[in-house]
Amino acid sequence: MKHTLHIVSAMLVFALCACGGKSQADAPAVVIDTIPAMVMQIKKCSRLYTAEYNVRKIVTHDDIVQVKGNILNTDVKIKLPLGDRKIAIPMTAKLKAYIDFSQFGEKNIEREGDKITIILPDPKVALTSSKVEHDGIRQYVALTRTHFTDAEMSQYENQGRKSIIESIPNLGIIDMARENAARVIVPMLVQMGYEEGNITVAFRKEYTIGDLTRILEKGTSL
Repeated sequence: MKHTLHIVSAMLVFALCACGGKSQADAPAVVIDTIPAMVMQIKKCSRLYTAEYNVRKIVTHDDIVQVKGNILNTDVKIKLPLGDRKIAIPMTAKLKAYIDFSQFGEKNIEREGDKITIILPDPKVALTSSKVEHDGIRQYVALTRTHFTDAEMSQYENQGRKSIIESIPNLGIIDMARENAARVIVPMLVQMGYEEGNITVAFRKEYTIGDLTRILEKGTSL
């Protein structure tokens, strides 16, 4: 199974959370320097959608009939002259990332003098839709072979969907989630009296393929 991954577009999504119901331009510049007040203000963001990716993937399968064996303690593969079967299935998927601040608390804030670090809750990523471009499917089937069955094509589509999900740590969507969350949180802390250069917004760790089961939204399975 070979996969080709193309990122078609990445769209920033900021406006889906009110974070208190007023824009930063309209809110009064009141200096608030207590951790509980800061927690309360940030929790108003609730679920902050931070990034959306549209991904296009071409799933390819090259079905060659081979016989495997061992001759004189040497492994061999012999291609049988029965003809090949090949298929390419283009599919698109939409990924959305968000941060849920409902459990945000004082444990997520580190302060040292004038410097403050906001440790964001773990990001969540959902595959909200996926679709096969049926008009774009291409097949080559030799006369001596049977055509791909619906069950086989469904299996390849599932493999493509799984591959898209496994590629999440490498797409940059998690980094984008952090950066876009910072664009919302930093102005809030500036209003509370902090210098922008003294504010750090970070996740608690770098996320890898091993973290997918934790950051995938319930219902988005590998």
